[in-house]
Amino acid sequence: MKILHKILSICLLFVVSCTSTEQRELAKTKAGQYLDNSQSNAYSETDREKYIDSAYFELNSSFQNDSITRYLYKRTLAAYYNAGEYEKSLKVGKDVLNMAAEVKDTLEMANIMYRIGDTFYAKSKIDTAFYYYDQAQKFYEKINEPGDLGEVILYKAYIYYNIGEYVFAEVEGIKALSKLQNSNKPTQVYNCYNLIASALDGQNSNTQAINYYRKALNQVDKLREEGYGEGMIRYNKAACYNNMGGVYVKEGKHKEAISLYRKALNFPNIRKDYPSLYAKLLNNMAYAKFKANDERELPELFYESLEIRDSLENQSGIVASNIHLGEYFASKKDTAKAISYLKSAYRTAKKIRSHYDILNSLKLLSELDKENGIYFSNRYIKVNDSLQDIARANKEKYARIEYETDRLIDEKEELVKKNSFIIGVSAVILLFIAAIFIIYYLNSRNKELLLIQEQQAANEEIYLLMQEQQAKIDTARKDEKDRIAMELHDGILNNIYAVRLNLEFSNKKVDEESIAKRKEFIKELQTVETEIRAISHDLSRNAMLQQEKSFEYALEYMITSQKNDYDTLFEAEIDKGIDWENLPSTCKVNIYRIIQEALQNINKYSKANYAKADIKQVNNHMEVTVTDDGIGFDAKTVKGGIGIKNLKKRAAALNGSIEIDSEPGEGTTIKVTFPI
Repeated sequence: MKILHKILSICLLFVVSCTSTEQRELAKTKAGQYLDNSQSNAYSETDREKYIDSAYFELNSSFQNDSITRYLYKRTLAAYYNAGEYEKSLKVGKDVLNMAAEVKDTLEMANIMYRIGDTFYAKSKIDTAFYYYDQAQKFYEKINEPGDLGEVILYKAYIYYNIGEYVFAEVEGIKALSKLQNSNKPTQVYNCYNLIASALDGQNSNTQAINYYRKALNQVDKLREEGYGEGMIRYNKAACYNNMGGVYVKEGKHKEAISLYRKALNFPNIRKDYPSLYAKLLNNMAYAKFKANDERELPELFYESLEIRDSLENQSGIVASNIHLGEYFASKKDTAKAISYLKSAYRTAKKIRSHYDILNSLKLLSELDKENGIYFSNRYIKVNDSLQDIARANKEKYARIEYETDRLIDEKEELVKKNSFIIGVSAVILLFIAAIFIIYYLNSRNKELLLIQEQQAANEEIYLLMQEQQAKIDTARKDEKDRIAMELHDGILNNIYAVRLNLEFSNKKVDEESIAKRKEFIKELQTVETEIRAISHDLSRNAMLQQEKSFEYALEYMITSQKNDYDTLFEAEIDKGIDWENLPSTCKVNIYRIIQEALQNINKYSKANYAKADIKQVNNHMEVTVTDDGIGFDAKTVKGGIGIKNLKKRAAALNGSIEIDSEPGEGTTIKVTFPI
């Protein structure tokens, strides 16, 4: 299985190394360039690792969470993994997992969990690896990714195999195979066949194991589709021959086993390129020859294998060679040598925690070592029981991991449902509150519109009133003209005509009586002169009236025509420089109403002898001041009535301000200032 894990590492490196147009574009960035450099053999291992660190630093500094950034994080994870920096790989993996969760990318979350599982597997923390594989499996099942799902199930099957759960390993391997067969992943299909065969071998289902090893062998040539060279093809074929040979040895078919071992050993460059596999083939062929009572090349083959394994420091291989040498010398009745090799195997097996080899060496030692046989026998029983307990605990632990993973997913889904319900209820409440606010706003707006309509109606009423008043003024002016015309025609002209005739008649006489009459006629002319002056004066007043602006006159007339029970004298002073024609009608209406309201308050309450309304323009502002010398009031304590409120509203409508200055016995001054 360790060989299979190495294949996994090679596959991961190959997948990450593939280039595409997008990757070439990413290589232009700093992080991408650093990662490219980390894969170049032109740099030392130390420099390559520094490049990976620099890439990680650049990514951390970017504070971005887009697809390109996450892709570079995944490259960084793989680079650390392939460099054997598993702790750094895990740190990067957890970073990008959080990023994928943040954007709710289920496929990316599954892929990262899968890679984190690989890293824990490489660290021999297989229970944690199993947890992440199981999490990834659940995500892949949700999004229906059969290829990736098959791979992650396969690696769960590896874990079951490593803890000796061969039935579970077989079941998971077959499940993985069903997902991978149509996914165009020949390497993983090959791994499935090998794993299923190994699991069947572990259950002593020899015939079925051979069948699956043959399927794996037939799959080897397809590995070229994924870029494997001829050397790797030969390696995988040799591994298949070795595994099949082991099954044949168990069945007692030693010749078939030896034939397969020789075929594997005869592959070109097998010793040079894959010395560990070569040593294994040598040891297994020697053991098959030993079991077949073929003494040729024995024990030299055992020694050669052990020597290679010692040079490679292949601890598990050294244990296997020592056990086989122990069995060989035991058959030769060389008990001392046999015990020596078996004890060496036992010590190394304990060091590397190879449970199978510990039991095997203890069993052989208990049979050979007469002095310490009971000790080794007891140790065998104790270790065997302990291993069974461990196997039982492992079975329960991994079952619990799967159960808890399912439970956590169910709880998460339930939480999502609850959150959705809470969000839905909150949305309804917010909509309800929004509806209330909108209704309140619309009601307020309607009231405002009604007030504006009322104001417009009042303005129209005032305008009509002013038009009516102007019509009356025009009528009075016409009547006055007609009266003067009649006076001129019926009175003065007739008198002048009569005087003219009398003067013509009397002008012919020079007696005293005629002179006296002429004096009377002159007096009559003086009387006519007086009448003409009076009419001229009236006409002059009428002309002046025609020159006055109508609104100004209306204001002056309204002010000066006020009457009340206190015989208050009202006076108006209006700035002649005010351009009333260009002043908006709403402004004129409000001025009219302000003065009218102030005068009404004077008539009702002030008991004034004198009141004055002063209207003037100061720069870009209009000032309307109404003053009286009445009884006054305390402006600080007396609450304003409707009249005062109306004045304030009128001032606000003009975007202006109002000042009320009054003291008891000191009269009152109301001043409104607004921009024009």
